[in-house]
Amino acid sequence: MPRDKWDALVRGEECPLCLPPTYLIAELRVCHLVLARNQAIKGYCMAIYAYHVREPYELELEQRTAFWEDILQAGTALEKIFGADKMNFEILGNGVPHLHCHIKPRYYGDRWPSRPVPFDEQPLLLSPPEYLARTKLIREAL
Repeated sequence: MPRDKWDALVRGEECPLCLPPTYLIAELRVCHLVLARNQAIKGYCMAIYAYHVREPYELELEQRTAFWEDILQAGTALEKIFGADKMNFEILGNGVPHLHCHIKPRYYGDRWPSRPVPFDEQPLLLSPPEYLARTKLIREAL
């Protein structure tokens, strides 16, 4: 990515995570909980901070605490619903510098037992009614 495009994203210009999400599950304290399009990992979601900031340390203590509480609330619900054996929480932002956390349920015997799940390896796309059913299921568990 060219430096000028990166700098614009850092400023929040044309940031894709600032747009209304497609599969919104819920608006939590300070995050939008969104079902990821790729459901190769059943229940994979993202908690996207509601305002454009780059890093969690840029937040005031109250917002920082709320951010982590949102992530933990989502992880707890996903583990309960889908019977995950472990939860992975990934804060990256190398591609889009808007604070967000990938929340990935992990299951015993999955294809990636000793490493992080590759971002788009063997994507599984659902039908629109399946996405809606899954978002509803998670919303109800929150």
